[in-house]
Amino acid sequence: MTKVIILSREDFEKLSEDVSPEYPFLKDNREHMSADPGGLFRCLMARAEGEKECLLIAQDGDALYLGYGKDCRKVYLKGVSEEYIILEEPKAYQEHAAFYHRPRSVDDINGQNPMRPAPEQETSFQVEQETVLTDEQYRSFLKNGFMNDQPFLFGSRDKMWFDPGKLCWHCVLVRGENSKDGVLIETEGYNYARYAAFIPDCEKLRLRDVPIHYEYPAKAPQKQKRRYWENVR
Repeated sequence: MTKVIILSREDFEKLSEDVSPEYPFLKDNREHMSADPGGLFRCLMARAEGEKECLLIAQDGDALYLGYGKDCRKVYLKGVSEEYIILEEPKAYQEHAAFYHRPRSVDDINGQNPMRPAPEQETSFQVEQETVLTDEQYRSFLKNGFMNDQPFLFGSRDKMWFDPGKLCWHCVLVRGENSKDGVLIETEGYNYARYAAFIPDCEKLRLRDVPIHYEYPAKAPQKQKRRYWENVR
């Protein structure tokens, strides 16, 4: 057992009826699960708070393996972390994007410039940092800031690289304080947007546990709703 997920009784009953691989908590905990039929299964345990019955969930690629336990107290869980969550509806994350080389403005990466056709294929990416600008700064950056050196990129160069083995861009997400869209950037060690991809909806990105940098004068919200918290046994 690698981790215990604790839900409300209502959420546990809902999960028990249909364990979809698209649940955000399963995608966020993929590194805790593996399955080797006939061999070792590394599982999440999901249970309702204060209840004994539980679900055991393992995953191999897109395949889920499920088990049922009548009494979780009989499972050795010393040292296994617990996470209390509110069950979010299944949703599909955006995990691939079209990266453009040396774009001049957002029109070069959002399909608005007929002289810049989209790359032949989209590639995978992983957001290493989220950088938030004021809405005015963000609009200016989209319009004419891609080819200019940017202080907020200079300080984040260690967060950006390309992994040729996995064909994966490790990048910084730049967005405005109130913008729905954003831009993924990999600078190749420079201070400008050497490679960039347009993201129409940042809500579809996997951003849990991704550090956030607020570029002055952008400010962090006064209150943020926290849906997850950790408690190590």
